Amino acid sequence: MSGPVSRALLDVVKSREGQLYIAAEGVGGLLRGIAEEYAALAEPGGPVRVPGTGAEVELDCAALSALATMLNAQADDLDIQLIHMAGQPGPHHP
Repeated sequence: MSGPVSRALLDVVKSREGQLYIAAEGVGGLLRGIAEEYAALAEPGGPVRVPGTGAEVELDCAALSALATMLNAQADDLDIQLIHMAGQPGPHHP
C-alpha cells in the first residue's frame, strides 16, 4: 500500500515502567488512512500488485468497501470516546 498509511507516523512513548504508549489521535488517523486506501482499492480496475513481492491479486471490491466502512466507524467511535473522556463538547450533527 501507499498513500496515507505509508505516511502514517505514530509517536511511541515509553513509561518509566517500560510500557509503550501511542496517542489515540494517531490511531484514529491510521484507521482512517487504511480505510481510505481500502476504499480506493475497492474501485474496479483490475489486479493489485502486492508490495515487496510483485505478485498480482484480484481483490473483492465489496469486501474492501465493507472493511473501509467498518474502519471509519471504529475511528468515529474512538473519537467519540476521546471527546467524552476529555469532557469537550462533541460535533453537532443535524
